[in-house]
Amino acid sequence: MGKKLILISFLISFIFIGSNFVNAQQIANKSVNSLSEKDRIWFENNPDSLPIWLTKEELKILDEIGKGFVGTSPPPAPVRMPAEFEPMQGVLIRYPFGISYQIIAEMSEDTEVVTIVANQAEKDTVISQYQSNGVNLDNCNFLIAATDSYWTRDYGPWFIFNGDDEQGIVDFIYNRPRPNDDQIPTKYGNWQNIPVYAMSLVTAGGNFMTDGQGIAVSTDLVWSENSGYTHEQINQMMLDYCGIDTYHVVPDVLGEYIKHIDCWAKYLSPDTIMIIKKSDADPDYNSIENAVQYFENQTSCYGTPYKIARVYANTEEPYINSLILNNKVFVPVTGSQWDNEAIESYESALPGYEVLGFTGSWLNTDGLHCRAMGITDRYMLYIEHTPLYGTQTGNNGYEINAKIYPYSEENLVSESTGVYWKVEGGDWNFLKMDSLGNDEYKAVIPPQENESVVYYYIHAEDYSGRNENHPYIGSPMAYSFTTYSENNPPEKPTINGPNEGKVGEEYTYCISPFVDPDGDRVYIYWEWGDGESSGWLGPHNSGEIICANHTWDSQGTFVIRAKLKDDLGAESDWGELTLTITKNKMLIYNLFSHFLQRITQVFPIFKSFLLKL
Repeated sequence: MGKKLILISFLISFIFIGSNFVNAQQIANKSVNSLSEKDRIWFENNPDSLPIWLTKEELKILDEIGKGFVGTSPPPAPVRMPAEFEPMQGVLIRYPFGISYQIIAEMSEDTEVVTIVANQAEKDTVISQYQSNGVNLDNCNFLIAATDSYWTRDYGPWFIFNGDDEQGIVDFIYNRPRPNDDQIPTKYGNWQNIPVYAMSLVTAGGNFMTDGQGIAVSTDLVWSENSGYTHEQINQMMLDYCGIDTYHVVPDVLGEYIKHIDCWAKYLSPDTIMIIKKSDADPDYNSIENAVQYFENQTSCYGTPYKIARVYANTEEPYINSLILNNKVFVPVTGSQWDNEAIESYESALPGYEVLGFTGSWLNTDGLHCRAMGITDRYMLYIEHTPLYGTQTGNNGYEINAKIYPYSEENLVSESTGVYWKVEGGDWNFLKMDSLGNDEYKAVIPPQENESVVYYYIHAEDYSGRNENHPYIGSPMAYSFTTYSENNPPEKPTINGPNEGKVGEEYTYCISPFVDPDGDRVYIYWEWGDGESSGWLGPHNSGEIICANHTWDSQGTFVIRAKLKDDLGAESDWGELTLTITKNKMLIYNLFSHFLQRITQVFPIFKSFLLKL
């Protein structure tokens, strides 16, 4: 029986290896249990690139990771690291490629494609291939440098803006013993004359994502790879070099894979994170849903809970490993029945973006994102803004504030820098933003009727020719809020009426003509001091005189109280008046007379007696 199993296994392996249809998806298949076998199959199909995982040979030389790496001082503070969804001037890829010419051609339509090649001969080869495959050579550039693999996301430069408002690059210790790859950030910086700051932290670009506002996420791989540092020391490095003041380090939800955050999560905007979704029968289902719950309970840079978008992966489809490149989203697809749903998930979460699906030699959850690195626009027009959400008061309008900074150092086109806004169902209006100094700008959307839904986005232009929106895509993702007028409570009422009275007499009390600060209708509540009250009476229009009557059945001192409440529930303070009620002699006389009258009717003899008195 054992010999048969061995024979069957051998035949299966032989057929598997010999198939002309072997691809990267098969390589990553869990049925390939032997690392050396997995490596061999990889190199048969990718002789010019190391795989994304550590090979069996690399596991023997882990001590060479970071060998020769020399850290530097951090950049001048404060530091800001832009997000993937911010303006990109280009994209960094490597030849031989891990992506198709079709993808490169699409990228080159409106973005610079920087290709890493080993030498001039490779450059000439690539140019020829680009010409043959419809790549726009006017948008192509080349970095000549040796590399070990095409995973540019993992080893490529991390772009920042330093405290001098200049672009910089953060280099790090690549978590693979691949010295050529590890030198790319420095080589790119030297090529482009961009200062490079070396952070002595072992990590990979695929295990890092940021919102562009000082919040970042990695899996706890960053802790295990840097066990010589405390968590606090790692956080401090992230702050000093990358401007990250909130660093979420979370468990990896996919078990023993490469433990990169971009295998299962992605920032789509400062307050939106996309996370993969699995069948509840999947072994990773619970850990994925725990991650969803975690982020739903975290606060975004806008001070609001994160919005969580989902993309379904039936098995190991790499949909989450997409690339946002300006107004395009490049999504790795596999030709499966789930592709259309994945595209629709992105279109729903990112309305207005052009969502494009591409097949390729994708590895499980490693797809486009791992093989391409966005190059941040060095002279971007940067807009920073905390949106108005929810319900907003605005008797004097709705103030929109933003920081707008042109890294090109060109002036803003003031006439074209402002806020586009509209009421739901209406047309867009434009308000020019006023400069407050220090790159701060303001515009005020006029007051609107209660419960109006207002949409808006910010638009800016500078004389470098750049124009940007916030949110990035503009009107399709415009921010919205619902209006209500700020409500002020009615003023404390003044009670007018007698402060002395007799038992049994009815008295009238009035509130002086009042004007509600907001012109609202009001209700009045009376307390008479004898245990009786009126409940809320009304409504009454602003400016009315409100009166009520009451009779006291006993003598004493009573405090009359009244308060007002407007249509929206805001209540005034109590108004008070003190009243003294005494015995009513006439009432006693009348009662006695009535008694005598009744007694003489019953007993006529008393009438004769009284007449003689």
